[in-house]
Amino acid sequence: MRCGPNCAAATERPATHTMSGRVLHQFLTGATSGDAITDQALLMQRWLREAGFTSEIYAWHLHPSMEGAVRPLPTYHHTRGEAWAIYHHSIGSDVPDFLLRQAMRLILVYHNITPADYFTGSDPLRAHLARQGIEQLAVLRPITGLALAVSAYNEADLIAAGYEQTAVLPICLQAERYESAEPLPPVPGPRLLFIGRLAPNKRQEDLVKLLACLRRIRPTAHLTLLGDRWEIGYDRWVEGLAAEMSVGDGLTLTGKVSQAAMVAHLRAADLFVSMSEHEGFGVPLIESMVLGLPVLAYGAAAVPETMGGAGLLFHDKDYEALAELIDLLLDDPALRQRIIAGQRARARAFLEPAVRGQFIERLGEVGLC
Repeated sequence: MRCGPNCAAATERPATHTMSGRVLHQFLTGATSGDAITDQALLMQRWLREAGFTSEIYAWHLHPSMEGAVRPLPTYHHTRGEAWAIYHHSIGSDVPDFLLRQAMRLILVYHNITPADYFTGSDPLRAHLARQGIEQLAVLRPITGLALAVSAYNEADLIAAGYEQTAVLPICLQAERYESAEPLPPVPGPRLLFIGRLAPNKRQEDLVKLLACLRRIRPTAHLTLLGDRWEIGYDRWVEGLAAEMSVGDGLTLTGKVSQAAMVAHLRAADLFVSMSEHEGFGVPLIESMVLGLPVLAYGAAAVPETMGGAGLLFHDKDYEALAELIDLLLDDPALRQRIIAGQRARARAFLEPAVRGQFIERLGEVGLC
């Protein structure tokens, strides 16, 4: 854990020892099924309850699929002796102002904020919320006793914002969630897959350009883009680009799918390919590793850190060279198996036993365990 000169003052707080019944709730801006932040909060809730805490999750925006598991933020009432809370921060919202009124210390879990520049021209509201989210890091700092980031890349944002007591706590995957899959209709191959919301920072259009080059070598190659049609008009632009490049018949946009359907796509694919230019962590990279799917990823933002030397990284979007590399990988089973073995070893660092131990250790550092 990184600790600045004022860490002792931050951790030596009498409130830690006066908690009534060991209460530690979590707060989110939004909660929805299949969302990485929501999944992480639910997992932390289980760990907290198993450690003897009373722990609920409250969200400002609550999808109907989460009713019963997550509570609406307006139903929260602060109880006497409740000294700490966990807040997952990823975008600007009214939640920080709400927490400032509660007179509690925070464990801030920072999941990264996509820079506003990616949305300024197409989605002014989202650009505003991104800028607000960065500004709120400074607002939250005085009441934060410990700031956790899901990657060292994200931790740098916290340090730049003046946080002194910081540490990295990666996203955790539960291996059992990747055991069930739904059947998929047959699609010509080879199959390339990318998972992530349709958004400019994910650069799905670059995957279409790669598909066009690969189809010169592998005419039946297919690209599946799995994820929310999230950015205004971007999905239609990607589809239009595919049609313009004469590869529209080799592109599938699924929208958001169930966990079982996502697992099925991961199992059916031949290669996971990412052109994303901004990832604070990159959960699908690890999901691919867990399921034995080779990963080829552009080395931007937190991606090299998450990959940790596993899979294949590239730093130049030379589509023709990448198409030739994919062709080589598809024809070399021994190389494929070496990549998969390295990825499986890397993925163990993000499975529950390892991450749970780190979480409990971090709570102990502020006197909560």
